[in-house]
Amino acid sequence: MGHLKDMGMTYLQHMRHAIYISMLLFAAAACCAIHSVVPSVFEKTASTIITHLSDNVISRQIQR
Repeated sequence: MGHLKDMGMTYLQHMRHAIYISMLLFAAAACCAIHSVVPSVFEKTASTIITHLSDNVISRQIQR
């Protein structure tokens, strides 16, 4: 449980955050798959999600 201490989160907070990240990654993957078939849709959606996640992870690292 050292990871939870390092992150400054309880088990449930960590679980909720990890599920949030996994759902966004799933959404980005779905958008990429759809975009591969119909290039005119979801043109920037996956990259926007990934940028959001990257900013989120970096800001959490800075807060520690």
